[in-house]
Amino acid sequence: MTQQEPFDFQPTLTGSTITLRPLREDDLEPLYATASDPLIWELHPDPLRYQREAFESRYFSGALDAGSALVAIDNSTGQIVGCSRYYEWDPVAEEVAIGFTFLARSRWGGATNREMKTLMLDHAFKWAKRVWFHIGKDNRRSRRGTEKVGARFSHEAQKEIGGRVLDYAYYYIDRPPAPLDEVLAFSKRIARDAGDLMLAELQRGDGPATHFKHEGQELVTEADIKVDQLICDAIRQSYPGHQILAEESAPDLAQLSQLQGPLWIIDPIDGTVNYAHGHQHSAVSIAWVVDGVLQTGVVYNPYNDEMFSASRGQGATLNDKAIHVARKTELRRALFATGFPYIKSDMPRLIRRVGVMLSHCADLRRMGSAALDICWVAAGRLDIYYENLSVWDFAAAQLIAIEAGARYGHFLPVPDGVSPVFHNKAILVSNDTLYRDAKDLLLQVENP
Repeated sequence: MTQQEPFDFQPTLTGSTITLRPLREDDLEPLYATASDPLIWELHPDPLRYQREAFESRYFSGALDAGSALVAIDNSTGQIVGCSRYYEWDPVAEEVAIGFTFLARSRWGGATNREMKTLMLDHAFKWAKRVWFHIGKDNRRSRRGTEKVGARFSHEAQKEIGGRVLDYAYYYIDRPPAPLDEVLAFSKRIARDAGDLMLAELQRGDGPATHFKHEGQELVTEADIKVDQLICDAIRQSYPGHQILAEESAPDLAQLSQLQGPLWIIDPIDGTVNYAHGHQHSAVSIAWVVDGVLQTGVVYNPYNDEMFSASRGQGATLNDKAIHVARKTELRRALFATGFPYIKSDMPRLIRRVGVMLSHCADLRRMGSAALDICWVAAGRLDIYYENLSVWDFAAAQLIAIEAGARYGHFLPVPDGVSPVFHNKAILVSNDTLYRDAKDLLLQVENP
């Protein structure tokens, strides 16, 4: 974007389920109809905005005068379901803020918030290097939602809004340092090369040589190590300044506590036990993260040449054809999948989880590759997936599922200070309706 083109504060931005357009005077009534729900504002620093006078004087009028507010319109119904705006544009620092955001409760759960933020971020990054979010200090729901779209916490400070001094938490997201299409194409290329090596190793002698790691608990093959090296060498050659978190050669999880700059998260062979036993449900998994935000993800099964991929905000594909999560709404029709850890100490609880799920769902599949299983949810082949995992198992597949319309989260609380994007316990993936029902079932095991 050239210096001659000023920041466009009120574009029309169209996504898969919502469209953002400039706020108008005649939006007052339909927008207030959405905003009149007290629960929307109960954690907000100004909890009385559900009242007509407070909403009009302390929200709508300011939004209209700002000339930077956008209403969110449901693409299928044409109804207004929320609002947000840009503000505090600094052309010298190339920074802007996104805030004053609310959504109808029917759109809570992550997917609409993520789509709205993605549309606004992608537009802002044409001008801005950094986007800020100012969130009420005690509004845990909004803070968690902002963290889920990859924002990093910066600091807390007081801010004057409408003549009132309030406590806010400041989060930010920086513009990605490389074009997503370039990184995605590179990821697909090295995933395919890695898959070719996986298959070639199977033709050597009696199959892949194996040994065990983690005190004899976890199987690893020589192919895992060779594929890991191939991928890491390619990344270091093409992106020498980037960090790498790889299961076999660079499994330093401390990198997840810093999350500054570009980071690749690699699982050379997800489903190693399947691979070693000749089962054709294994995959290469490659995710690219910038400042804690998942940007691209690729999961490749070389046995059947299936390439699942996604870029942030661009949807998910299987062999370049769009995929979408299944739309089932009844648990009794749902096919779910899970997995079991190498260490068996928690097996009784895991079996209870399977029992409660199996008693309410159509059937269970246990296939042995978390990355592929999550991608199968994204493609509608499975309806629900849950498990405790390692970050390299789910990083790429998480983005693919989210971009395919899935709800990705956790059925147990994420500890304070831990990014929900990379928290590896109690992962749950499904469509929005089944997610809520499955979470309730799994919580029965934790809270009998």
